Amino acid sequence: MLQESEFNTKVPLGTAALPNPAYDQNIYWRGRVWLDQVYFGLIALKNYGYKEEADTLAAKLLNNAQGLGESGSIRENYNPETGDVQGASNFSWSAAHLLMLYSEVFTAK
Repeated sequence: MLQESEFNTKVPLGTAALPNPAYDQNIYWRGRVWLDQVYFGLIALKNYGYKEEADTLAAKLLNNAQGLGESGSIRENYNPETGDVQGASNFSWSAAHLLMLYSEVFTAK
């Protein structure tokens, strides 16, 4: 999860590793970054004692996913290599997971 050659992309924790033959940053479940999947990955890292690494990846997500640090709409998924928005806009599933990330990753001791 922490290797830049696998899942630690500009927007981390996509649904497929970069070297996977099926990977494609523009195909629905072949590499795009879904915020629910990022949430599960960051919570797993934290639960296994990698809180600092989880915090770093969460900050990378918030800084590099288009619109998350601005007033843009929260999207269904994001391009792992560019951070560009993909999928539906104003996606409540993604918004809910951002709220959960905030309360469980950023504010947890």
